[in-house]
Amino acid sequence: MFLILLPFMVVRIFIKSFRDKDYIKGFLNRFGFYKVKPKDNLIWFHAVSLGEVISSKAIIKKILNDNNVVLTVSTPTGLREAKKIYQDALEVVYAPWDFDLFVRNFIRKFKPIALILFETEIWPNTIHLAYKKNIPSILSNARLSKSSYKKYYSLRLFTKDIFKKITLILAQSKEHVIRFKKMGVLEKNIIQVGSVKFDSNLTSDKETIKNDNIIMASSTHRGEDEIIIDAFSKLKKDLPELKLIIVPRHPERADSILQILNRKKINSKISPDVSDLKNVDVIVVNTTGLLNSLYKIANITFIGGSLMSKYGGHNIIEAASNKCAFIVGPYMKNFEDVLNLFKDKNACIQLLNSDDLVNSYRELLNNNELRINMIDNAIRVVAENKGSSEKQFNNIKRLINYETSNSNNKTI
Repeated sequence: MFLILLPFMVVRIFIKSFRDKDYIKGFLNRFGFYKVKPKDNLIWFHAVSLGEVISSKAIIKKILNDNNVVLTVSTPTGLREAKKIYQDALEVVYAPWDFDLFVRNFIRKFKPIALILFETEIWPNTIHLAYKKNIPSILSNARLSKSSYKKYYSLRLFTKDIFKKITLILAQSKEHVIRFKKMGVLEKNIIQVGSVKFDSNLTSDKETIKNDNIIMASSTHRGEDEIIIDAFSKLKKDLPELKLIIVPRHPERADSILQILNRKKINSKISPDVSDLKNVDVIVVNTTGLLNSLYKIANITFIGGSLMSKYGGHNIIEAASNKCAFIVGPYMKNFEDVLNLFKDKNACIQLLNSDDLVNSYRELLNNNELRINMIDNAIRVVAENKGSSEKQFNNIKRLINYETSNSNNKTI
């Protein structure tokens, strides 16, 4: 199987590198080869991409007080953001592909004392090798969506053994705890701790300066942009002063979005500068790391990745923290528990289908009381659910100290 899959994976990386050259940088990392010099007392922390890198920041910074960290990622956006956040505080590299030989190379090179996988990264070979080498593995901010659970459960003859080898699971909610238990994880190895996403410092330093004429569509994916642009065109007929900011999940897609706008004869440009909206109706942002400041300006946003089932939505807490009313599509499997907290408090709008988008934007634009109530409710939800980072760090520290103590006792 390994020999069959490997050529396809290599070709896939090279194809992706045409859109983002950083895919090819550190290519040998995927095979477990690294030029960096490893440090002692090292923890291997894996955060797959941009969102996970940002969300895990609070935990990693706490860990760095006592341990060294090698942070692995799988995407260029994650790599760039991690390097920007941590500078020289830790090593940031691409994770090895989950094949026995490549993971062995990584472990041999870095000799980690613990493995922390963030959120949904269930890597069978990595977890198995950590188990064999007595490296405790922790699933931090863990979640198991309904669809993932069904997939793993249908293959439970093969997957249950992997789940049992995870030393500690720090689960986001009761629902996730139940699913992990059904996968064979012992109750004593699962702790419900909430989501660290509520703890992230998501508000920007800028003062909130809302503009009633600016709406957003954030973290959009291919297939969603045209729906959003069509909704904007309909709204524009009744609200001629209305402006739109589109922030694609992958900045390299900005050119293709601009082509759609040009085809529809909408005055637009690619720019990270909101002041350009004085001269155009739509800007497409081709830079990461600006959502916080943009949410400060826009009154309403649609959260992308939620109109297509294969994506499963993106972080809604960032918008809520910055007092930006938000709309999501029907597909939010990656944030189902978090979304329910907001829905239960009437703190957001979830569409039944893409046709409802224009009406939801219009409702929030025309009804100030509804929008303000939604924002106030969302702020309360965020405040009520803080504290997970500290809980997770304390459990991680306790486990690592325990494992280290046991290891030292064995060598005496």
